[in-house]
Order: sequence, then structure tokens, then C-alpha cells
Amino acid sequence: MSFQEAMNYAKELDVVLVPYELQEGMKATEAVISKIEPGQSVGIFIGPEGGFDESEIEQAEEAGAVPITLGKRILRTETAGLTTLSILMYHLECREQLDDKNIR
Repeated sequence: MSFQEAMNYAKELDVVLVPYELQEGMKATEAVISKIEPGQSVGIFIGPEGGFDESEIEQAEEAGAVPITLGKRILRTETAGLTTLSILMYHLECREQLDDKNIR
């Protein structure tokens, strides 16, 4: 699908994340991820080699996407998605365990 089609599709999701190499602020990223609840639909948009350009990030934000950082490293396209999924899996599994024990 085209970038515009993907952005239209993203409007149907609960949360849309865009790892972006120029995004700063681990605390802001942590805040975004910590609000994701089990059962929500989450879209992750990974840029091509060389990354998204600023206009694409602006379009993504207009569609409701939230740029996040994955830290200091610039990751390859193949590893950025896997890294983001790993972070989400860890967060959601921890959240489910807390929910099972009625801890928040």
C-alpha cells in the first residue's frame, strides 16, 4: 500500500507509533508506550533505509501517529521493527501480569 493509504488505515487503529531517528526524549517515548493497554490495536510504521523525511512525519502526525525514539542508535529497517515489537511485548506482558494481580 502507498504511504497515504497506510496513513488512512492508521486512523482506524488505537495507537500508531513511528520510530523516528530524529525524535528525542526517552521519557516521552516511555509515556506513550506506558499508556498502551492489552487489547488495543497498535500500528508501527517503520521507515525505509535512510528513514522518513520530515514531510512524511508531519503527515503521520496529522493522521494521529506518534513519533517515538528507540534510543541513540540508528537501526536498520530490519531491526527497528523487531526492536519496537520487543519493547511492546515486554510492556504488555508486564501490564497483563500487574492486571492479573490487581496491581497498578
